[in-house]
Amino acid sequence: MVSGLSGSLQQYLGGLDGIQSKLNTIEAQISSGYRVNRASDDPAAVPGILNTTSQIAAQTQTQANLNQTKLELDTGDGALQSAVKLVEQAISLGSQGASTLSSNQATLVQQVQDIQQQLVGLANTQVNGRYIFSGDLDQQPLYSYDSSTGVTQLATATSTRAVTDGQGDTLWVAKTAQDIFDPRASGGSAASGNVFAAVQSLLTAMQNQDTSAAATSVDSLKQADDYLNQQLGLYGIGENRVASALTASTGAQTSLTQQLSGLRDTDMAGAAVELNQVSIQQQAAMSAGAKISQLSLFS
Repeated sequence: MVSGLSGSLQQYLGGLDGIQSKLNTIEAQISSGYRVNRASDDPAAVPGILNTTSQIAAQTQTQANLNQTKLELDTGDGALQSAVKLVEQAISLGSQGASTLSSNQATLVQQVQDIQQQLVGLANTQVNGRYIFSGDLDQQPLYSYDSSTGVTQLATATSTRAVTDGQGDTLWVAKTAQDIFDPRASGGSAASGNVFAAVQSLLTAMQNQDTSAAATSVDSLKQADDYLNQQLGLYGIGENRVASALTASTGAQTSLTQQLSGLRDTDMAGAAVELNQVSIQQQAAMSAGAKISQLSLFS
């Protein structure tokens, strides 16, 4: 209030200030796109805005996690498909070696060693710096290869990190290289379907020029091929689950975003109409103000 002014002029200036404040609020709503820029704009809407914003953030994080898992599953799927092809090549070489081993031993041995090396490379597949088949030891490979010693296990890892959906249901627990390529029986010996052991048995037969052992190794390789295809099927199930969870999360986020918009965003058409009306009120008030008093503000 300005002292020395008449009551009517004081009332006029207060009203004019209220109109200007309203104009500022509407202009802020239009420029920001938000109807609620401060808690005081709509105190009742604030809890809903905060809760919805928190839920959107949670869905965003869920999608980031699922997309990372999808990438690892897709990469793992591709690695297993490549492994299946390599084992099938080994089966072909084993069948060939069973009948013609003596005439091309060196070539066959080199080809099987190449298969071993490639399988170890697949077992050590990385995505964004993580060894996706190393379980909880995802910063290191679990196997190495050397032409003189063959396949060597560097560490034993478990996989305990589970990927869940928005409801907390488990979608995927990653397989380790030992689960996929080097399964063991209860006594620690190579289990039926062991990929590394099957390929090694073929290599040993060829190095020893043992056609009978080469023929026997083909049976082990076929079991390994079946086992790898089973693992590939599990990866397919994981991929489908993650894709469904991503779809659900995206839908939930879209719904929440629309909900947040209803709580917080400016109705641009309504705000434009209101801005025009308040601007007219301001012009009318300023025109009427001159008739209230002839006194200057500095009189």
